[in-house]
Amino acid sequence: MSMRVHHQCAMTLRHLASRRTLALRCQAEQHLQTQRKLPCHGKSPSHTARRPQQRQCRVSSSADSSIICRAVKTSEVSAEPEKGSTSSRDDGGKDRRFGVGIRDLTKLADSASQDVYDSQSSIIRSASQLAYLLDSSLTGGISDSTSQMDDRSSTLGRNSLPERDQISFWELLGNTFEDFTIIVLVISGLLSIALELAFGDSDHGWVEGAAILAAVAVVALVTAVNDFEKEKQFRDLSALSSESQVTVMRSGETGEISAADLLVGDVMLLSTGDILAADGLLFEGNDIRVDESHLTGESDDVLKHSSSAPVMLSGTKILEGYGRMLVTGVGLNSAQGRILGSLTDKPPDEGAGLRESTALQRKLEVMARQIGNFGLAAAVFSLAAMAGQFTWHTFYVEGQAWDYKFLSEYLSYVITAITIVVVAIPEGLPLAVTIALAYSVKRMLADNNLVRNLAAAETMGCATTICTDKTGTLTQNKMAASRLWVAGQEVDIGALNGHSSQNGATPHGLEPKTLSMLVEGVALNSTAELRENGNGGTELVGDRTECGLLQMTAALGADYVQMRREGRVLRAFPFSSERKRMSSIVSQPGASVEGMLCARLYTKGAAELLLQQCSSRLVEGTRAERLPQEEKNGLLESFAADGNRTLALAFKDVMLPHPGDTGSLDALDAEALERDLTLVAVVGLSDPLRPEVRGAIAQCQRAGITVRMLTGDNSGTAAAIARSCGILDGASQQHNPASNGSISASSASSRPSSSIGADSQDSSRGVYSGSSESGRDGNGASSAGAAVMTGPEFRERVLRADGSIDRRRFTALWPALRVMGRCSPQDKYTIVRALQGDPDEVVAMTGDGTNDAPALRLADVGFAMNSGTSIAKEASDILLIDDNFNSIVSAVKWGRNVYAGIIKFLQFQLVVNIVAVVTAAVGAVALQESPLTAVQMLWVNLIMDSLASLSLATEAPTDATLDLPPYSPSKPLLAPSVVKSIIGQSIFQLGVMYALVCHADTIFGVPSGSADLMDGPSVHYTLVFNSFVLMQLFNQVNARKIYDELNVLEGILANRLFLGILGAEFALQVLIVQFGGDIFSTKPLSAQQWAACTGIGAITLMVRAVLRLLPPHPNEQAVPERK
Repeated sequence: MSMRVHHQCAMTLRHLASRRTLALRCQAEQHLQTQRKLPCHGKSPSHTARRPQQRQCRVSSSADSSIICRAVKTSEVSAEPEKGSTSSRDDGGKDRRFGVGIRDLTKLADSASQDVYDSQSSIIRSASQLAYLLDSSLTGGISDSTSQMDDRSSTLGRNSLPERDQISFWELLGNTFEDFTIIVLVISGLLSIALELAFGDSDHGWVEGAAILAAVAVVALVTAVNDFEKEKQFRDLSALSSESQVTVMRSGETGEISAADLLVGDVMLLSTGDILAADGLLFEGNDIRVDESHLTGESDDVLKHSSSAPVMLSGTKILEGYGRMLVTGVGLNSAQGRILGSLTDKPPDEGAGLRESTALQRKLEVMARQIGNFGLAAAVFSLAAMAGQFTWHTFYVEGQAWDYKFLSEYLSYVITAITIVVVAIPEGLPLAVTIALAYSVKRMLADNNLVRNLAAAETMGCATTICTDKTGTLTQNKMAASRLWVAGQEVDIGALNGHSSQNGATPHGLEPKTLSMLVEGVALNSTAELRENGNGGTELVGDRTECGLLQMTAALGADYVQMRREGRVLRAFPFSSERKRMSSIVSQPGASVEGMLCARLYTKGAAELLLQQCSSRLVEGTRAERLPQEEKNGLLESFAADGNRTLALAFKDVMLPHPGDTGSLDALDAEALERDLTLVAVVGLSDPLRPEVRGAIAQCQRAGITVRMLTGDNSGTAAAIARSCGILDGASQQHNPASNGSISASSASSRPSSSIGADSQDSSRGVYSGSSESGRDGNGASSAGAAVMTGPEFRERVLRADGSIDRRRFTALWPALRVMGRCSPQDKYTIVRALQGDPDEVVAMTGDGTNDAPALRLADVGFAMNSGTSIAKEASDILLIDDNFNSIVSAVKWGRNVYAGIIKFLQFQLVVNIVAVVTAAVGAVALQESPLTAVQMLWVNLIMDSLASLSLATEAPTDATLDLPPYSPSKPLLAPSVVKSIIGQSIFQLGVMYALVCHADTIFGVPSGSADLMDGPSVHYTLVFNSFVLMQLFNQVNARKIYDELNVLEGILANRLFLGILGAEFALQVLIVQFGGDIFSTKPLSAQQWAACTGIGAITLMVRAVLRLLPPHPNEQAVPERK
């Protein structure tokens, strides 16, 4: 290298340093003295000696750019730069740790459509160079030192966006006074006080107006407290649902971290289905296709390559492939972050997550309008009656002249009418829905259901069909080899498990070369790992089927880690739903012929498909012999009888042209290579059923929900599991064996960091499954009512040539179908689309792969597995944290509990509405005044809206919830039995109110309150008010049961919140009656009078006991149990 070039670098750096501008990262002065053979960013001497380079020093004069000494390579340099001492970065020299700044990294994202390495304006020439400038390593990642990570995050940013300010309690309190009725009441209260002070004759006339303002203040305060708690709950739930995990390498160790903890310089592992949480540079990968439509608006997939198109943008989705990238932008400095950051100036949609309109809420809003109209009509009637009678009596009968003091009388009538409207309008309905949903969603989280879409929590209450996957949901996702056939002979799995203690002797006399071929084909054609978890156990990382195969190799005494260290994978062909297999090309050490590299292709996949690609089988050592079709069929039939998933492992020696030429490797055609393979082994893997699944499925069937299994496994394996868990019973097993005894194996439901990760029904999990089964019987036909069939047969029978659904055929086929093997993601989508054509069907669907996303989004409720891909999770409504079917049953319970909570509240509130409004309206006509004052009705409104909704909507479900059919979204919300209870209680309470208003003075021996109704409180009307409230409190106990249960007190002691609220309501009522005085228009009652009022209230419990004997009964609305 020319000394003149070095001298120019040194002089330039001294000059810029003297001006306190940008400096070079590698401390060029020292570096030039010690490593004359190196470029300024530091290659090791050994690397330079092997690969001579022509170097030039390029200096950017931009204040925003780093000064980087670049090495222009004249030959391929694969080694990574050696790290040197810390150096400077841009931004005016404020930080001198990193050799590149945020603005330069941002420019990389802006160059996503360009070749960033060849661009003249580019600041880097390779990913390894950038890693060096970021004090990172492509092979080890950044240091996991806390101080260094803190330094990195403070300098280059954190992967988070600034949160919008939380709505304060005072803002929510102010929002309550935006309600029209509240405003009118406040104005009315102020006017009442003003008129009484100006024209009133009584010293206490102002009390009623002050009481109205105080009652409004209490209602506003309670509403604000409820809203504040709702905001807090849903912020917490939103934070949980937005959390995601990413796989990174730090200090040479691979592990998962929260996406929020990603830092610039991290090495991030990518796989199919990921949604990128940061910007980065791809430096290793195979066939990575990305969906950038969310950022660019372009619908075409984008092919990414580590050399020509390496820029990866945050928010984009990996549709196919796997690889590694160097993180270059996080948080507000990423592509997605800059877009989201530009929205922070928009005013927040206050509580948008809380006010998400659901089908139930819309139905309730219609009901609320109808009730409100009834209350408005009653209020207008009452106002006209009271004002008319007062006007007639005062001006025409008594002949009094007009006086301004009469304004207070008319105002009191207006206040009473407004109060009737306030009581009639069921403002507590939206509150009850929100509380029920918030409570259920939070409790569902404890049952391993993370609700992402609020409407899904209630929709599960209507679910009629659950379409579930098998692996990991019904089974334990613990794959273990249960049967092994190698090179023409069976191997005892029990002998394998004890093999490591047999002094290295191969089990059953397998040739060492044969065993080596088997183990190498598993170890190098997989990216799963087995790690020690620190407790003496083993942690399975990656695809569970691959982990099961690795455990088998460990039982053979093989060290797969050492094999991977010694082996070199040149090219990998990831799993796809079309090929149903994966392959890896591995170089063979020292094997080359006339410039051609000798390599070996290892392939594994669904047995029934891969066997068709095999023309020979391994027999001894590395010798092969022809594999006839009869032997293939025999193997398939033999393994099919076990009901386990089955994999075949094969190999093929190949010659690769142009060794080391990346382009030639990328041009290889997998289909062409995966022909004429040599079969090495067939492995059967078992996955035991979860112990609680059978009971959970029985619960679903009892609840009128049909459970169907849709799986990528062959129909034989699927039917065996379905029989074990109760999906298939003896009467419904009309399974027609697949032609040729086809058997395959589906992978586990763990999220991959593996090449087996693309485009399948279990695309994230690498389903080794084929589609060769026809599902027909020996005569080539199958019955319309078959309980088990395959995806290909389903498509053939229900889809027309143009892809549309034949409704007649689907209707004939669907009721009996319980198990679908070889089910593709498109089959799932077709099933959901067809079922939604029936208004009485509500479909819940499980999925975990990228290709499951359309079906999950289309389903009424989409369940994504926690082990699934990010794309599947994004499309789902509920995330199954434990991937367990039992959690779906819990979701059904809580969904029905939402409906039950609302119906309980309606059963209580509608009785209060009817009795209060009718009493006020009739009293206005008969007495020229409502027997219940405005302040008293506001207290009743507080009980009815806030406290009752909180107590009735927060009761946990019981197993009895599953004894009734699903709620139908197309039918009325209130069942006939509930309507019976509302009407019966209303008639009883109206009768009691009539008797008390007209005859309480005679019954209790107290002065009549009718004479002094307008002169002040009376014992008579205090008894009316107290009896009315106590009837509501006892009816609140009745409202806990909506299915005509015999014992309304059952489980009441377990609900402490209900007891606490009920006790508080009673205590407040005592205080109001005994000490309310002029404010609440009450006089203290004696113990005997309290006992009488309490007895009247308790009669409502007996009324309910009588009503439950009358038709209709809830069991008359039930449907037959579904099997």
